[in-house]
Amino acid sequence: MSGKTAGTAAFALFAAVWIFCAPGFAEDEAPRIAKEEVKALLNDPNVALLDARITQDWKKSDKKIKGAVRVDPLDVGAWAGKYPKDKKIIVYCA
Repeated sequence: MSGKTAGTAAFALFAAVWIFCAPGFAEDEAPRIAKEEVKALLNDPNVALLDARITQDWKKSDKKIKGAVRVDPLDVGAWAGKYPKDKKIIVYCA
């Protein structure tokens, strides 16, 4: 694994959480997930990995998780219904 890929993977594992980072979603509404579990799920086709950082933070960052889908944390209604309820959804915002 290259240094950049390893750094991205480390960032992904550190930043991955199981909470929505938008107004209206409280921390106690969704469980957290351990970075080790996220790492094990990165290539699982039954998992959707969503990057919900605010636009400014997302644009400034050189840390992007390969395969993650960028979503607007301020417009949850626009994307929340797009994912099947039987799919595990991991949303991260750090």
